[in-house]
Formats: sequence, structure tokens, C-alpha cells
Amino acid sequence: MDENNSELSLSFQSSSFESIEDGDRAEDIQPYQFEPELSEGSSEDDEDLTQNGDVDMEPRLGNTNWCDCGHCESMPTANECICCQELNRMTDKMEELPSPTQCITEHPGFEPVCLNQYVLETAYYQYRQQYGEIQVTTEERNRYTAYRQLARWGWGYLGKSVRVRLPACATIAIRNKFQSNQYKGFEEA
Repeated sequence: MDENNSELSLSFQSSSFESIEDGDRAEDIQPYQFEPELSEGSSEDDEDLTQNGDVDMEPRLGNTNWCDCGHCESMPTANECICCQELNRMTDKMEELPSPTQCITEHPGFEPVCLNQYVLETAYYQYRQQYGEIQVTTEERNRYTAYRQLARWGWGYLGKSVRVRLPACATIAIRNKFQSNQYKGFEEA
């Protein structure tokens, strides 16, 4: 050994947990114990639903007067009749581009994230690993995974049983790509 290496030594001293007093043991630490609690009433995700505040949903049925992007179609329920231009998370996504698009379906990230069957297949493998296999057709599985991908892309991680309304334009684009004879539509958790 040369002189420079002779000064190096490994020390196996006690860890900092061994010196903690009984009341402050590592096992007493709980996950999320220092995170703020969600107050009853509205959440950040609820505030994202519309920029216009409370919108009367009933006049939305049977028309597309509520659509500002030009790509929405009338949906079966008033709850599903929402344009990407009304969702803060979607408009933020569109405005991050050097030249913002009018519709989330025109965003260069929409096709690879939500419509590319190979990306959806990979995303489904992650879903299957966490939640198990779903027994549906490939088209239904891709559509379901595409909805999940759109929510993840726009809102990030939502948590168990947290759902957001997806814009009608994106829902229509996904349904056109992965068709079915029957669609379920938005359901509250």
C-alpha cells in the first residue's frame, strides 16, 4: 500500500437511529404525517374542472355550443360535455408549446401518449403489474389505458379512486381509434 491509501479506513460506528430517544424511534414515523390534509369541499382537482366556475351543464346536451376547440362532439351525458379549453390542466399542456394548439388532440404529445398502441401496451403492463389483468378485448383495453394515460399526462398521479372528467375531444379521438359497440362514459368514484 502506498502512503495515500494507508490513511483510508472504514468506520462502522452506530447509526443515527441508535441514538434516538424511545419516543422518537424510526418506526414511529408514519407516511404522509407531515403532509397537509385535504379539506372537505373543494380540492385542487375540482378547481381545475372549469375556468368559468360553476357552469350549468344541462344546456350542453344535444349540441356543441360549449366547445371552444372545434373538435368536440355531443356526448351522451352533460357531465361528459366538457372541452379541453375549459380544463386548466389541458390548457396548461397546450400553452407549454412554442406555438400553442387550439385542441389537446392537436398537441404533438397526444398521439404518442394516448393513441400509440405500443405505448399503450407498455402502460397496460404497468397497470397489470399493479392491479391485475382485466378481461376485455384489446380495443377496450387500449381505450381504457388511453384514458388513464391522458389523465396521467394532464393531471399526474391522482391516487386511488380519484377521477377527473376528460375532455370530449380527446375522448372522441380515443374512441375513434379504439372502437367498440358500447361505451361506459364518465362515472364518479
